[in-house]
Amino acid sequence: MLVKYTNFNRMKFYHKIILSLVLLFTIGPLYATHNRAGEITYKHLSGFTYEFTITTYTKVSGVSGDADRTRLGIAWGDGTFDSLNRLSEIFLDPDIKQNKYIGIHTYSGPFTYVVGVGDPNRIQDIININNSVSTIFYLEDTIKILDPNIIGYNNSPLLLNPPIEYGNVGQVFIHNPNAYDPDGDSLSYSIASPLQAAGLPVAGYSPPNLINPGPDNQISINQLTGELTWDAPQVAGIYNIVILIKEYKNGIFVGTVMRDLQIIVDATNNQPPKLNVPLQICKIVGDSIIIPVNANDPNLQDKITLSANGAPFIVPTQAATFTVGAPANPIGGTFRWNTHCDHLNKNDYLVVFNAVDNFNSPPLTDQKTLAIKLLAPAPKNLTTTLNLSTKTVTLKWDSLYICSNNPKFQGFSIWRKKGCNTPIDTCNPNLANLGYEKIGTTINYSFIDNNIRSGNQYSYRVVADFGDKTNAGLILNRFTSIASIERCVTIPADIPLIYNVDVRNTNETTGQIYVEWSKPFAARLDTIINPGPYVIKLYRAVGINGENYTLVKTVTAATFSAITDTSFLDNGLNTVANAYHYKLDFYARTNDSLGSTESASSVFLSIASAYQSLQLSWTFSVPWVNTSYVIYRKLPGGSSFDSLTTTTVTAYDDINLINDSLYCYKIKAIGTYAIAGLKTPLINFSQEVCALPKDTTLPCTPILSINNFCTNASLDTAEYKNYLTWTFQQDGFCKVDDIEKIRIYYAKTSTDTLQQIDSIIGSSFNNYTHSLATRSLAACYAIQAVRKNGNVSNLSAKVCVDNCPLYNLPNAFTPNDDSQNDKYTPIYPYRFVEKIDLKIYNRWGNLVFQTEDPDINWNGTDYKTGKELYTGVYYYVCDVFYQTINGIEKTKKPLSGYIHLFRK
Repeated sequence: MLVKYTNFNRMKFYHKIILSLVLLFTIGPLYATHNRAGEITYKHLSGFTYEFTITTYTKVSGVSGDADRTRLGIAWGDGTFDSLNRLSEIFLDPDIKQNKYIGIHTYSGPFTYVVGVGDPNRIQDIININNSVSTIFYLEDTIKILDPNIIGYNNSPLLLNPPIEYGNVGQVFIHNPNAYDPDGDSLSYSIASPLQAAGLPVAGYSPPNLINPGPDNQISINQLTGELTWDAPQVAGIYNIVILIKEYKNGIFVGTVMRDLQIIVDATNNQPPKLNVPLQICKIVGDSIIIPVNANDPNLQDKITLSANGAPFIVPTQAATFTVGAPANPIGGTFRWNTHCDHLNKNDYLVVFNAVDNFNSPPLTDQKTLAIKLLAPAPKNLTTTLNLSTKTVTLKWDSLYICSNNPKFQGFSIWRKKGCNTPIDTCNPNLANLGYEKIGTTINYSFIDNNIRSGNQYSYRVVADFGDKTNAGLILNRFTSIASIERCVTIPADIPLIYNVDVRNTNETTGQIYVEWSKPFAARLDTIINPGPYVIKLYRAVGINGENYTLVKTVTAATFSAITDTSFLDNGLNTVANAYHYKLDFYARTNDSLGSTESASSVFLSIASAYQSLQLSWTFSVPWVNTSYVIYRKLPGGSSFDSLTTTTVTAYDDINLINDSLYCYKIKAIGTYAIAGLKTPLINFSQEVCALPKDTTLPCTPILSINNFCTNASLDTAEYKNYLTWTFQQDGFCKVDDIEKIRIYYAKTSTDTLQQIDSIIGSSFNNYTHSLATRSLAACYAIQAVRKNGNVSNLSAKVCVDNCPLYNLPNAFTPNDDSQNDKYTPIYPYRFVEKIDLKIYNRWGNLVFQTEDPDINWNGTDYKTGKELYTGVYYYVCDVFYQTINGIEKTKKPLSGYIHLFRK
């Protein structure tokens, strides 16, 4: 709580004492309207010690003396405070100055700390903040220190593009903070409200797009790149908005950085320059990147200044350069970067180019962001050697991998898939998406695959692995190199191979599956070493990958030529509910195993119902490669299946159907082994499945916002009402056009359970007013949409609003019975105060008055004796108990100060 004291000129001694505390904690009476924008960043030094940098951007004109802060206070988030010296000041403009304050702090251990800085005040005339000149400028970061042995230490992202930008009415505005995370952590961006204290949004703040709102006034942010787009400002003036950057290490939240951005918008006929630069490139480290950058301005008399900023310019080795001439129109520059293995990072490097004209009011900018994906080179000269006697494939590649000295290098992983000639996208080397499976890792330059099967053709590739290893051995922020060239190996067939697992009858008790296999391959099997009699055993297990096998057939033959039985019709199965898979064991001399086949399953079809559609998907596990699928359908009332379509993927949506009508389907899978001389094509059907299309589509989930006089100063402070508004999160898989009602849920505190309090009937609405019986606005809400068919949306995110307590005490009163200022009372109005604990002392430290009544009403007498007290200075300490979203809470620090009691 900020308390403004006046008339301290009467008490210079006490003034000095309080002023020293004010400067230490940056909360006090020195109000200066100078803050424009800023942020806090931090870096890890050692152990639990971090260095913090407060960067503020301030107004120059009309600011002098104490208002030009040479020190700023900071709350470290652990209950301790400090005051940091200003170590640099740079004039970016005649009326804009950048200030940096740096300090070091050591925490006691792992915890989540919120680091905050408050400085009175913002500049005047910010049009989307009511009374900005009296609003504290507040910044905060969250630093979540986890077990360093598991997750490591963290550095915040650096924001490389300054937070002061210019725009023009009716023209698209773009700003990218150009955040670079030195740890390679993932960043997520969102728009947030400015704060005036810890957890307290600025009262009277409106998002910029709500100043003259409409379809031509929209603001958004790219959650992945951080690029904020305002299309377009409608009213000239100064705006502030916050970009909140959340940081994740290996998917674990580790902190936030808050950027308070100022946008200065004018209304002129000036047109911004036009930049010509690519938006994305990918390169292999070791390559030189040379990019020409050009800009021109439609206002021919304007001259353009080109500049660039981003992580490539601050890397410690072989930093990038941007060469450009003096301002001109048109103008050109050249970006150059000789990349190196040390530059490898999980995330793209961002370079923000700015083309700024020299128009005075305001200078306009075209800003574009280039994303550079740097890829590690592929392991070179991959070779494969097949050993049929040991059934192994040995892979080797060049030793002394070029980027093995990078501390992120973690070795190699080996990937395999069935079938060959698979093209890959160099810029997106995701082998799993191409059907490859990782079969092993190594820190060496060779690998042996001892899990190969007869009759298959395998494609092999090798990639180098990178990431950050913690003390506990976990690898964080993983990424890989480009994949090596493809090497293909064909494993000749020797033992029998399964050809068919074909569902012949769909039934819960009398289902049938036809299984067929090849004869053994005499050309590949030495019958002298492995003489008869020969035995083939067929096993069955339930499911696609079940492990509890049952022997269902045995074939015995004295010689190869006598092996003629190669099929089996499996009866009495539940093919409605289950897939089944089979494998063969092959023996010589009756009991000497020559190997087992790779198991093969039936195709199992599943159907999900949707509105006027059915979503088909099917699964299987087979040793051959299925290349296409024919979908058969039987219409409602029909007697036979007809071919509907053919696809190469394992899913299909059948649309434009009639709800609540029965449709039946089955799938014909068409496949082949990769080697010649085997049966082809391999045809196998799934079971038959019938389903009814029905409307299961959910309403879109509402996105809830809440306003009251704490968040919007234009609202009446006499009305204790929360104003709920909402939009819908439309993702293409939900509906909004037939929403019938909205359910309203409410909880008094953040820990109470949400209870439904109302339901709004209607289809065209997006607001609700909740009048609260108590004189408190603190509450939590969620809402839920209901479609006409009864389908219910997910509950919206719970949104809690807190009170904005106000309680200030004066520093003088005159109990002289003149009916003016006769009693000591708080400065009215005050709000959201449950009670107080006020104690007033005389200059000898004796208690002369105490009360819990927020109105106080002290008449200047001693509470024990009832006698009038003398004119003089008295000292008070006051704990204030506020109504909050968490219940009744006492202020962390009591109010304290001095009272002048005057008698005539």
